[in-house]
Amino acid sequence: MSTPTAATATAPRGSGLSAGQIAALKPHIVNLTRGRFSTGGETSTTAADVDAIFERHLPAFAPADSAVPIMLYAHGGLVSEGAGLRSAHLQSEWWKSNGVYPIFFVWETGFLDAVFGALPGTRGVLGEVKDRAIELLARAANGEKIWGEMKQFAEDASAPGGGALYVAQALAKYVSAHPQTTVHAVGHSAGSIFHSHFVPAALKAGVPEFTTVSLLAPAVRTDTFKAMLAPETGKGIKSLAMFTMTQDTELTDTCPGGYGKSLLYLVRASFEKEEFTPILGLQECVNADPELRKFFSADGAKAKAEVVWSVTEGGPQTRRSTATSHGGFDDNSSTMESVARRITGKKPKPFGTRAVSEPWAVAPIAREEPPVSTRRALCIGINAYPPGSELHGCVADAQAWGKQLESVGFDVTTLLDAQATRVNILQGIFELVTHSTTGDVLVVQYAGHGTYVDDLDGDEKEAGNEEKLHDEALCPVDFQGGNLIIDDDLGEIFDLLPDGVSLTGFFDSCHSGDGTRLLPSFGVAVVDGAQQAADHGRRARFLVPDETTTRNFRLRRGSATSALRRTNARELLFSACQPDEVAYETGGHGDFTAAASLLLAPSAGKVTNADFLAKVLESFAHQPRQNPYFYGVTAAATRTFLAPLTAPLTAPLTAPALEGQGLRPAPGPAGQIVAEAKGDAAARARAAAAFLRATADFLEG
Repeated sequence: MSTPTAATATAPRGSGLSAGQIAALKPHIVNLTRGRFSTGGETSTTAADVDAIFERHLPAFAPADSAVPIMLYAHGGLVSEGAGLRSAHLQSEWWKSNGVYPIFFVWETGFLDAVFGALPGTRGVLGEVKDRAIELLARAANGEKIWGEMKQFAEDASAPGGGALYVAQALAKYVSAHPQTTVHAVGHSAGSIFHSHFVPAALKAGVPEFTTVSLLAPAVRTDTFKAMLAPETGKGIKSLAMFTMTQDTELTDTCPGGYGKSLLYLVRASFEKEEFTPILGLQECVNADPELRKFFSADGAKAKAEVVWSVTEGGPQTRRSTATSHGGFDDNSSTMESVARRITGKKPKPFGTRAVSEPWAVAPIAREEPPVSTRRALCIGINAYPPGSELHGCVADAQAWGKQLESVGFDVTTLLDAQATRVNILQGIFELVTHSTTGDVLVVQYAGHGTYVDDLDGDEKEAGNEEKLHDEALCPVDFQGGNLIIDDDLGEIFDLLPDGVSLTGFFDSCHSGDGTRLLPSFGVAVVDGAQQAADHGRRARFLVPDETTTRNFRLRRGSATSALRRTNARELLFSACQPDEVAYETGGHGDFTAAASLLLAPSAGKVTNADFLAKVLESFAHQPRQNPYFYGVTAAATRTFLAPLTAPLTAPLTAPALEGQGLRPAPGPAGQIVAEAKGDAAARARAAAAFLRATADFLEG
């Protein structure tokens, strides 16, 4: 195993600190990776290093028998090792100059820049709708997974075998020998999650008391706080204070990717397992919780803890903050000096302004908008499924559709095989939709497996039908990890379509939505059809979900939040087959693609959508095993195929007329046919903000 010196000498220095600065910082650093002592990076930490803090460095700092405060600091969750070291370096001398011995947990929380890097700018989408779109994409881009892992690392650090637990035990031993010592904890953002586990663990290990605990813009869930820290307040925690922004200030903060609120709002909507989870640092969450309202009090009267709502410039000098961004609290002089007064009981030396640890964590990323094109398409094809479920014509299908679309002026982006992950597919569709504006014509094409999963939110239930229903799903290449794309996911993105944008889908896989989903009897029919197809040299584009995939899907989705049906869908879908049929591929192409793609160029801008479907159906007349159909708002049938939406039609087709042409109208309230969308942007904003788990019945599974 490499020695700390060797590791430090060879590691790249992302912090920008010199070897001498790292060495000077080492008596104040506990470097953790996945909750355990870190053996690599710019500096490592071992049990011996922690022993040295309490046996050599701290005694050398503290005059004999003096009441030296020990401050244990946990940084936020958007901080790399280099940024954590840099922040510790900039803070350590200030703390020591005020007579405080600082110990910084650099807990290498992982990077959410992978999430924020997936957030495109938006064109044609503004305000709450834009923010909701970013929230949806951040969740799709593994935000929940990354945040969940970070929280697990925080818990593991104070669990048996964790590096922070070892620190707690060494701290307890030191305080026992030096009872005049006071112990303090400061946590910024996700550091509040870290301390929610560390403080109780330290008290259990024998630390008699935390004189103060100060939480800066805490990102901890309210239920975690109430379970872990609140019960200790007034007991093992002598004084607890929270410094965070008012609701109005939170709403004027910004995040990467153009998100128009503070990070805590994004955490609440996108990173926790349950969407819109109450977060302690949000004023509206505290105000909505009677228990927390009683727990905190702005004036400190009859309250167990204090809260300082920034901006607060006057009042007691232990309760001031002028921070106006989530990432700015540990850089804010009034906040940090208030915390120092709480710890030392006296006026601190001026804090000064420091460099921001991670500039992108507190300010929007500057992004170039992609080139504007009025006709854009995303073509998706997946052959490379796990052994036994491979397909052979889907990549060729995507390329065929792409060639035909390019021939009529579309800019085409493709996602093929390994590229076609859940995140990439949703991001691709999201970018297509949110970078569009009035007059644009969009196409989404998919060729691959479909499947079905249990309907978790009840949005597929119909009056008088109590049978178990299901959501239809696409199978991205990484579907076995539960990474399915259900109709609701696409409906939420399509609800963000700006006025006057045409979006047409071509889906070449098994079963498309009709709102019935009477499975598993339906599943048996599809499986039987698939077997018959295999017996005749054809291949069905359908997978029966196995136990592992279903379990992983349920774990990913968490609790459902809405059971409302979409009534403002404006996209239209051409599907390869009826809901109770099988979509086949033969001879290196999907049967639907082989017929429909060749009709695209001669039809674009020249015939109606209904005429295009009629041509496709005519080509299937000799093989009635598969019957393509159209699904969308009724008025779309008489619109020009792949043409801009120049004007809404005033005489939408009736249901019988649609059924006569092989079309299927989108269901609306009380089973009525949905009329032409009215371009009600306010209604779409409300739908997006309410996070509708839409039942977009356009999606084949």
